[in-house]
Amino acid sequence: MAQRKPYNPNTKYGRRKLNQAHHQRVQNMTDKERDDLNTRTAGCFIVALIVGGLIVFLIFGFDGLMSWLGGKRPY
Repeated sequence: MAQRKPYNPNTKYGRRKLNQAHHQRVQNMTDKERDDLNTRTAGCFIVALIVGGLIVFLIFGFDGLMSWLGGKRPY
């Protein structure tokens, strides 16, 4: 059978098909594989949050960081 061309992720149909394929892969994973995937996802989110916070702190200082985190309001 010929290899199918991958779906175009820039179209609504392509995004839906790729999303369905991803959910199907995750559904067929074992619990250990799913936990590993969730752990890596959470780790990447935490690293991105720390890097974003560091960048905001370096540019805007402590008041900017608190505003970015939703704490201290400037008004």
